[in-house]
Amino acid sequence: MKRIVLDKSLFEGKKIGIALSGGRDSMCLLYAFLDVGITPFVIHIEHGIRGEESIRDMKFVERVCSSLNIESHTYRVDAPFRAKEKGISIEQAARELRYEILDSLLSSNTIDRIALAHHANDQAETILMRILRGTGIKGLQGMSADNGKYIRPLLDYTREDIDSYINENKIEYVEDSTNSEDFYTRNFLRQEIARLKEKYPNLEESFARLARNAKETEDFISQYVPEVKKENDYVFINISDLGNKTIACRVIQNGMKELGVLQDVEEKHIDAILDLVTKESGSYRELSHGIDAYKEGEQIVLAPRVKDEYKEYPFALKKIENYKFKELEHKLDSNELRIIHGNIQNLTKTIYLDEDKLPNGIVVRTRKDGDFISKFGGGTKSLGDYLTDKKIPLRVRNRILVGAKGSEVFFICGVEISSKVAVDENSKKIIKISYI
Repeated sequence: MKRIVLDKSLFEGKKIGIALSGGRDSMCLLYAFLDVGITPFVIHIEHGIRGEESIRDMKFVERVCSSLNIESHTYRVDAPFRAKEKGISIEQAARELRYEILDSLLSSNTIDRIALAHHANDQAETILMRILRGTGIKGLQGMSADNGKYIRPLLDYTREDIDSYINENKIEYVEDSTNSEDFYTRNFLRQEIARLKEKYPNLEESFARLARNAKETEDFISQYVPEVKKENDYVFINISDLGNKTIACRVIQNGMKELGVLQDVEEKHIDAILDLVTKESGSYRELSHGIDAYKEGEQIVLAPRVKDEYKEYPFALKKIENYKFKELEHKLDSNELRIIHGNIQNLTKTIYLDEDKLPNGIVVRTRKDGDFISKFGGGTKSLGDYLTDKKIPLRVRNRILVGAKGSEVFFICGVEISSKVAVDENSKKIIKISYI
């Protein structure tokens, strides 16, 4: 009888979860665990993609688990809605939602590790897909059998091994109809690989060898890769660390990883960032996965793309927290407008202004086209140029609060005031404005 022998070092002494779709691969993995006396925590995720067929799979998993006296845990998500909402493929949306659930089970310590049913053929598909997308050596490593949280006990077994185990042990499974549709990228590659195997029967072994060699090379290079610096939601990379492209690739990939991008960092994204090195400070590039890259002096900053919306509030001596007025619980000791927003960096200057010099009708708002400010020393300047002179990062400018009437700006929170509201020896009412 065909056996699947699992590497016990991947799960011994751990509470293991298994992502069980009901397909042949995950059913093979379930029974392989049962063969070695492990009853895993069964997780089934219904993605809302295939209608009645998807419901059929969910009920199949629940029935099988019931017959084996295994508790199953079903989660239902809406991948089509997520795809439309974020403008991404249904495949990517399903993956994001799936890993959100799995990661939450791990972070809550419900389980220690999650077993995934990827096998040698999946590894070949993954590596080929990454090659076609322009990956580097790191991407050629393919999937890891053990990354600390997720384990892939079947990674050394081929599709033929799994089919033999399923057939000889008469294990039930469900067939996903999308496996025969070229519409999905991975399934298209699966069919192409099947055709290649007719001429190259040891194809999976060749990809596995490539993955091992890539990992050995990557492990060696990683010893020389500088660490990236993360503060709040931003990653800072020293331009001096990007001189060698081999090292630069790893630095950038590590930076993207710090922002939650764990895959599909392609050569075009790395080239886009390296192109910024020769550009003037303030230049930026839009990358994938909602990340933007900015050149700021001698650094490249990676930042999550934020949809900036215009905000406006009436001016009042109150506390503004995340752009929302909130009455203070006690009376202020002095006339003070506190501006609190933890995600805006380098805006720490406390400013003071003469309340009597502020015009009636001033509002506190984010910037807009046409804004200008009166400089100390005379003359006016557009707000955009003024912020450039002050070296305020482009990535935060649309979130800075200003005090303005019409297009004239009288103070920029955390930055500076207009000469028109400067405190002098005749000032009687002074307002203090600070980021805390």
